[in-house]
Amino acid sequence: MSGTTRITKFGHACVRLEKDGRAIAIDPGALTPEPDVLDGVEAVLVTHEHFDHLDPERLRAAPVDVYTCAGTARRLGALGGRVHTVRGGDQFTAAGFEVAVVGDKHHFSHPDAPPVDNVGFLVDGAVLHPATR
Repeated sequence: MSGTTRITKFGHACVRLEKDGRAIAIDPGALTPEPDVLDGVEAVLVTHEHFDHLDPERLRAAPVDVYTCAGTARRLGALGGRVHTVRGGDQFTAAGFEVAVVGDKHHFSHPDAPPVDNVGFLVDGAVLHPATR
């Protein structure tokens, strides 16, 4: 990582990473009660569509780009060009952070529900946020 990265844990599954005056958030879902989690954030990374990792209303209200798997991107279609679909093997830069995408499906959690799309994010080669639950 270049510079010093500050990692802050919010709510159930959300983390915020800050460095060099820039910030991203990962998985600010409905179980993230802190209203200011996206203040100053330039991009949001979402691992999958479960409510504890995704809050569509919060993302609609925030002027940020969103990077996520295909299943979640379909749920966020109203955000238009702000949504970027990623999959395992992809790499991109968001707010000065280098992000590598890993994975493709959520773990099998219930016999009546097939696994949803799920990606993890390796940020700056040092912070892994897999969020498979």
